Amino acid sequence: MNDIYRIKHNDLFIEFTRYITNHPKFSEQIPEGAEVLLLDCRDAGYTRFMLKSVPKGNKNTILIDVGELAPIRSRLKKPKIISRDAAKKSYLQKSHN
Repeated sequence: MNDIYRIKHNDLFIEFTRYITNHPKFSEQIPEGAEVLLLDCRDAGYTRFMLKSVPKGNKNTILIDVGELAPIRSRLKKPKIISRDAAKKSYLQKSHN
């Protein structure tokens, strides 16, 4: 698999897994044992590449257009820039506890 498409597929797989975890009724639409192929119809190259991997006549493959991805949000809270000395001091305090 093309490296760029592999990275994209991995990202879509993670997001799809999160989605079905939060929306279990969606996963009920997928037959047990089906092969799920994630497509992004906004990315013609990726979609074309993925469609080439579907075995002809395989009726056990479910195609899912992932639709639109929401922006990735950071989970950081209150980051701050600190000096090297402050970092060392903080590390030393925590390592002695």
